[in-house]
Amino acid sequence: VSTQSTGIAVAFLKQRDYPRQLMGVVVTTVVFFSLIAHKEFRFLQHLMPIFMIWAGLGLHWISRHVERPTLYTIIMMNCLINTLAGVYIGFFHQRGTVTVTSDLAEWVQEGDRVVFLTPCHATPYHSHIHNPGVELHFLDCSPDLTDTQQPHQESLFYSDPVGWWHAHVAARKQPLSEYVVVFDENLPDLHGLLAEQGYKVARKYFFAHVLLDDKLTSHLLLYKKTF
Repeated sequence: VSTQSTGIAVAFLKQRDYPRQLMGVVVTTVVFFSLIAHKEFRFLQHLMPIFMIWAGLGLHWISRHVERPTLYTIIMMNCLINTLAGVYIGFFHQRGTVTVTSDLAEWVQEGDRVVFLTPCHATPYHSHIHNPGVELHFLDCSPDLTDTQQPHQESLFYSDPVGWWHAHVAARKQPLSEYVVVFDENLPDLHGLLAEQGYKVARKYFFAHVLLDDKLTSHLLLYKKTF
């Protein structure tokens, strides 16, 4: 949407004959989803057709009111910005969580255990790892539908990463997992504990330049148990 913001703004300001009721749909939707605690970009995807209509109307108005060389410049700049944004988002931005799961799909063997100590649903799982003999564990953030209002696993982990890890290991009463996936810079105590327990960084993955959550960092680490 941001790459088409010029066309959208022009359409809203100049195309007076276009029904404004759709603006009410957009504003109401954005305000409603802004009030809930859990936010994702996909919640606004159904508004994209409206934004694209406005962008097209704005570009149509521009094409009738600017000289031809200026119009070509605007079109070329718009194509360039969209291409660069598409390449960056498609091949670099938040790519690490997908790449680490693809690597694990090639490395894990029957009976291996993998623990994802990342925010809920930050990584794919069975869409990439198809081996039923591999045990995958990730932090659960399902809502508590009882009256007790117990905090979910993600909250417990990020409030005390080391304590959660000790409790997780003690509760399982099994050997430590072969692989652990965790973000890099924001959990120094946990990284030290993993090193003491025989884990070494098998690979480091770039995640993102722009972070929208303090639970995320610029890099993701894949630990492998070595002893």
